[in-house]
Amino acid sequence: MKQPLLSGLLWLASVGACIGGPPPTRAAASSGAHQTIVRPTLDDKALVVYPNPSTGIVHLTISGLEGRRVEVSVLNVIGTVLYRETLTELNERFTKTLDLSRFANGLYYVKLEADNSSQLCKLVIR
Repeated sequence: MKQPLLSGLLWLASVGACIGGPPPTRAAASSGAHQTIVRPTLDDKALVVYPNPSTGIVHLTISGLEGRRVEVSVLNVIGTVLYRETLTELNERFTKTLDLSRFANGLYYVKLEADNSSQLCKLVIR
């Protein structure tokens, strides 16, 4: 389980920046007529993490998710969740400050999950 996760995270690190959820999918209805089923996805800019690189004080700006339940997690490079918080009272542009100064220098991932979709941003702490 950890090996595929690690490989996936390392691939994401090589791709860079923030990655949104999968694109919408199409499916055929059982009657033979085509119907478009759109899976909810997060906008590529729903989560902005700054400054990056950081000394540990990090600001998260979450936009476009007002009225939704959102979970924010910080993971290390092997996928271990080091911080998790559920946010419920979001406005149009919500900003959250995290103090990650106790974390060792290195690469981390900030994950935003809402409505069965997720967005992952890499974060470097120096």
